[in-house]
Amino acid sequence: MRLKTFSAPTMTEAMALVKDHMGSDAIIVSTQDIPGTGVRLTAALDRDPDLDFDIADQGPPGHQELLDHAEEALLRHNLPERLRLRLFDLMGRESGATNAQQLLASALDEIFDFSPLPEKNTPRALAFVGPPGCGKTLAVAKTAARAVMKKRKVAVLTTDYKRAGGVAQLEAFTRILNIKLTLVRTPEEFKSQFARVRDADMVLVDTASCNPYVDTDIKALGGFMSVVPSEPVLVNPAGLDADECADIANAFADCGVSRMVISRLDVASRLGGALYGADSGNLSLCNVSMTAQVADGLTAISPVALAKLLIPSHRAENAKPSFSEVVK
Repeated sequence: MRLKTFSAPTMTEAMALVKDHMGSDAIIVSTQDIPGTGVRLTAALDRDPDLDFDIADQGPPGHQELLDHAEEALLRHNLPERLRLRLFDLMGRESGATNAQQLLASALDEIFDFSPLPEKNTPRALAFVGPPGCGKTLAVAKTAARAVMKKRKVAVLTTDYKRAGGVAQLEAFTRILNIKLTLVRTPEEFKSQFARVRDADMVLVDTASCNPYVDTDIKALGGFMSVVPSEPVLVNPAGLDADECADIANAFADCGVSRMVISRLDVASRLGGALYGADSGNLSLCNVSMTAQVADGLTAISPVALAKLLIPSHRAENAKPSFSEVVK
């Protein structure tokens, strides 16, 4: 027997999903109203009409409870329906998980690419890019601090010379780390300064804020990055509207971004928007910023670590995992 669960805002839409995915021979096994969201249907194929349906046929003992727990978490994080259904479909096929975190981690691993930022010997400059207020400067400081603590040579450049206090903020961090901060105003200066520091184990660049809805800003950023071997890394905050995150991710993907850092996890409790952005922009998830403490660095993300963020081990609905729990 093949079982599959579908969620939709209305019964009509859920039935249409059943028909599209399983055909007209599918039999509705169970229905459930989900307050504030819609309905959930479980459908089956190859059922013998003369036999009573046994709920245990839905998978290993407790599998449905794990699915319910995982889906509640995805709903709480406001994942858009398209992404949520894909994850739920994959979780429904997984039979070896012993808890909801493992179940979700296996599905996340199927949908997302995970590619943590390198920590040494980078042949290219790592340039943190993003819209105003996304956390680029803190991401640079955290990455630099982690590298310095590991006794690596770090060079830091900034193009953020127009924002009031932008240079001063980063300089406060680099001074503590005993790193010279170099200001570059033009692509030509960027090229010459990169040549001067490219022997460092890591070259980090704090870029000026870029409006993703202004084509000239995106093109200017792309042109800046093109003059040296560099990788622009998007910093996208948690807690934003899903469509907004998707627009941001797609805009920055157009100027060469392939990886994304999720920031502001210390002040935001919902990840649905950021994940939808990564999925829409086809961006790899690399690291997250979980605290405001520079010394903690950026945390490399993996399917298991992301599942821990989405489904805290705590049972309290609004509980968030600690930094130490995620990095275990």
